[in-house]
Amino acid sequence: MSKTSVAGPPPTLTPTAPLAATVATVSVMGVLVVGQMYVTIPLMPQLADAWHVPAGSAAASTTAFAFAHAVGSLLSGPLSTRLGRRTVMVANVLAMAAVTALLPLAASLGTGVALRALQGLFAGSFIPMSYAYLHARIAPHRVSFALTVVSASMGATVLIGQLEAQLVASVLDWAWVFWGTVPLLLAGAALSWRVLLPEARPLTAAPGTSALKSALDGRLIGLYLVILVGAGSLTALYTGVQLYGPPAVAGGGAALLALRASALPALLAAVLAAPALSRVSAHRRAAGALTVCVAAMAAAVLGADDAVALGAALFAFMAGFSTLGPALIQWVGARAQAAAQTTAIALYGFTLNVGAGAGAQLAAFFTHFAALAVFLGGALALAAGGVLRAGRTT
Repeated sequence: MSKTSVAGPPPTLTPTAPLAATVATVSVMGVLVVGQMYVTIPLMPQLADAWHVPAGSAAASTTAFAFAHAVGSLLSGPLSTRLGRRTVMVANVLAMAAVTALLPLAASLGTGVALRALQGLFAGSFIPMSYAYLHARIAPHRVSFALTVVSASMGATVLIGQLEAQLVASVLDWAWVFWGTVPLLLAGAALSWRVLLPEARPLTAAPGTSALKSALDGRLIGLYLVILVGAGSLTALYTGVQLYGPPAVAGGGAALLALRASALPALLAAVLAAPALSRVSAHRRAAGALTVCVAAMAAAVLGADDAVALGAALFAFMAGFSTLGPALIQWVGARAQAAAQTTAIALYGFTLNVGAGAGAQLAAFFTHFAALAVFLGGALALAAGGVLRAGRTT
């Protein structure tokens, strides 16, 4: 007589996601979703006219998006524990599409800023959920490559978003920067639902306080502050170019478009270098990237009034920043305890977006681009020193 086994079923292994389809989908969606943060930078004159306010006041639309984006990043952690990462990402993209369709109808600064805040809130889940999904679903030896490609794509949004907005507004009308994005977001949501894998069971997570306590470990807080400085410098840099760039680009048009586009090859180079860079430890990559960013700011100070020199400085800065992002997120993921990883990545996304929002306002406190670049260079140098110290304890 055979004995009936009373042992429970074997634990379910987390399926590994297909690398190419996952990275391509998340990268394209990252450009669409996160790119909306930056489309208002070149549109400040048009928004100011539509809302009957000075051009500097229109920068509040970028800040509102970024700060609400930060809040959305924090909320995404608890929501993904209950609903799953794929559900949270896709549902928020659909909600974002609805708000994006309403933006061109705003007739005042208050309404416009409120809609931009809603847009940012719904977009906020995308960065942390993307990084958490890659950590959980991509084979460990491929994670660094996947993070570099996706992070470089999201980093490119500061350029792609501005280029898209400037081109579309010059050919059609500024309203189509938003209306043209809506069908792309809807198609992207459908594609993401098809490509991304669902959770086989509810995500495991440490109890709320425990997960938060682990994610607020002193070693992680330093890394959050580094991305705060990095993202703030990025947004401040390009807002400064828009407000008081070299005389050759003061009128906007093709000259300013070329200046913005000058840094795109740096992002492509970061993606191509990803396999080689993945062999270098995360803290060394981060330290090297910040060193490049500091050198770029020094070059920006010297070439503040020359479009070609400033273009070279922007290229160098984007080369450093596109390497910094994936290094930091890999470092955060490795340092966080497994059960608190989603919370830690959500906090990373929160500080990144707080930095981006603050950077848009920071530029307005300066009257000359060179002075802004000096300040940003000093902040980045302090961040580089912090990374070097943290690396010794790794």
